[in-house]
Amino acid sequence: MPPPIPLPDPAPDWLGWLPPRLVAVDVETTGLAEADRVVSFGAVALATASLATGAPEIACHHLIFDPGRASHPMAEAVHGYDDWLLRHQDPAGAHAGALADLLAGADLIVAHNAAFDLGFLNRELAAAGLGPVRPEVYCTMEAYRRRGEKGRAALDAVCRRIGIARVGTRHGALEDAWLALRAYLWLQACPVAVARPDLAEPSNLRPAPPRPEGPLPPRP
Repeated sequence: MPPPIPLPDPAPDWLGWLPPRLVAVDVETTGLAEADRVVSFGAVALATASLATGAPEIACHHLIFDPGRASHPMAEAVHGYDDWLLRHQDPAGAHAGALADLLAGADLIVAHNAAFDLGFLNRELAAAGLGPVRPEVYCTMEAYRRRGEKGRAALDAVCRRIGIARVGTRHGALEDAWLALRAYLWLQACPVAVARPDLAEPSNLRPAPPRPEGPLPPRP
């Protein structure tokens, strides 16, 4: 167990309604249907007591998977990973145990459109013979709507409202997890910002061999 984080005396009021450890998550997928699969996973874990010190402590997790099927063209345009690269990655099941442990260790899981992200994660866990995510889940999209804000509640729209944006046009799972975390802290009236993490490639990314000419061979 890490040593407890020293808190100022008195601790700020807003810290009292934050869970000790939250994990913000996002997934990119091959499409929107239930038969689609997860392509990449991003998570930002935050020890919330560290917010009061002015130096937030976060841990980032970024993984890529072979989904076993080609992405819908519109989904591929969003996440940017082509089928040839994905064919050479680990299946999600190879990392399902680590993902389950990460999520089980959270007091709260945060996601934007949580029903989408957790639905896909739970299906991947089930495929690996594991149970569904158990901790409490907070959906920043639904919370933003309950707040009564005007306009769309998509992640990009919420981020414009709070004055942040993603780096590029593509959606990376790690960056979107961080954006969801920032949206959560704003919704909780937390005045401390968590800086954008290093948006490195997925930690388990394997380089693909040269792409063959012409159409890709069928998947086995």
